[in-house]
Amino acid sequence: MKVLAILGPTGSGKSELALEIAGKVPAEIVSCDSVQIYRGFDIGADKVSAEVRRRIPHHMIDVVSDCRRFSAADYARMAAGIIKDIHRRGKLPVVVGGTLLYFRALERGLFPYGPAGREFREAWWGYPRELLRRTVELDPEYYIKIGANDIKRMVRLMEVFYLSGRNMSEAAALTRPPLPRARFLKFAINLPRQELYRRIERRTEEMFKRGLVEEVRKLLGSGYPPHCPPFEAIGYREALAFVRGEIDLEEAMKLVKKHTKEYARRQIMWLRKEENLVWIRPGEVHRILKEVS
Repeated sequence: MKVLAILGPTGSGKSELALEIAGKVPAEIVSCDSVQIYRGFDIGADKVSAEVRRRIPHHMIDVVSDCRRFSAADYARMAAGIIKDIHRRGKLPVVVGGTLLYFRALERGLFPYGPAGREFREAWWGYPRELLRRTVELDPEYYIKIGANDIKRMVRLMEVFYLSGRNMSEAAALTRPPLPRARFLKFAINLPRQELYRRIERRTEEMFKRGLVEEVRKLLGSGYPPHCPPFEAIGYREALAFVRGEIDLEEAMKLVKKHTKEYARRQIMWLRKEENLVWIRPGEVHRILKEVS
């Protein structure tokens, strides 16, 4: 089973490229974005229009209507079922997005151990020195990989050990992909850094012009509390800070641009470590079509 994946940093033109491919071969698009799954969070998540979605089926958009946290494991489970159905109907599944942890969970699977609970995590956050000592003791290989400052992943190690008695390296051997028969054809859009930054700045300005602030006010007014997970996303958290009077509009826009560029750099670093990934320019659709035909 072939699964096409269009990856790349935020603002690189992934959705446009996927739509171009879907216009040339029978395909359906599966979003791989941690904000697009939330209903009502449209402008800041840069969702494609309802008109486009009527023309070309899109999946994993607007699947959550409350404030529950949607994990990478949740995504992999749901998206895998959708991809199997698309394939059964004789179409090409096209996974598109930049939430790379979601994609990794879909392609490779995740640990079979869920969170140990909020109280457990918060307890470890209060003892960073002991957390560091235990990480080195339990899994020195993992410690070398993540470094001394990654408290979040150290806490995750403690969760896995608490639930399973295994360290992260041992637990990794138990990981099973949700689509074991799939062959992922992975492409990433490569743009010159300055061009990517220009696109990010232009898209940020367009989001505010389209009504990002008004969307945030509407979401708050409809019952979404400020602690709702999508409000943590770049764009929404700065617009929320403006709505609450913590920063002015100019500062909000400036911060969105800054944080988005930083996020894009992290995505590029992640993608450079991805195996069997082909980097392409936005117009090189022929290279993709050659692989999927």
